[in-house]
Amino acid sequence: MLYLKTSHRFITEPLEDKELRTQLKAQGIDARRMSRFTQLALLGALPLKAQIPAQTSLYIASPFSSPSKFNKMFGQLMNDNLPSPLDFMANLNNAATFQIAQHFNLQQTSLFLAIHPQDYLQPLYLAELDLTLEPEKSALIGWVLESPNREGIEGSVWWLVNTTKNQESSLITKESFDFCEVHLLLNNANFV
Repeated sequence: MLYLKTSHRFITEPLEDKELRTQLKAQGIDARRMSRFTQLALLGALPLKAQIPAQTSLYIASPFSSPSKFNKMFGQLMNDNLPSPLDFMANLNNAATFQIAQHFNLQQTSLFLAIHPQDYLQPLYLAELDLTLEPEKSALIGWVLESPNREGIEGSVWWLVNTTKNQESSLITKESFDFCEVHLLLNNANFV
């Protein structure tokens, strides 16, 4: 069984890239080379930083990593026959995972999961398996969405979970989960 220790979300109508970078700069992060996807992930996760122990696994789930970086890179490839190496690196699925693990100094498993919106429970299943084997650890689970067409909502929802029940924690069940912001975020995506 998993217990929710704390959570945070950053859900918004699509903002200009400059606004996302400005919000991260206010928190001491230079986001000039980061994908929009990574910026959305960081804006959701950073408020939890002080509560995250180093012995925490990281799971990020999303239907797609960064549509804006992919489209830019694909356009350059089609027009110039040469993708930008920096755009290629920023578009890798594990770029957001790497940035968060680095900023939080995490020393455990880190994994990006490509999911369908109806499969939003997958990172919870993996975290539960991980924590069953090592119950002294925690898991930070993030669901991130970058709107591919800059319509609807985008952002990230983050949960810190473990297997220890106490007064501050609440048991995670599928029934309570169905009404969560994760479900709202992933199922209100305007994918073409």
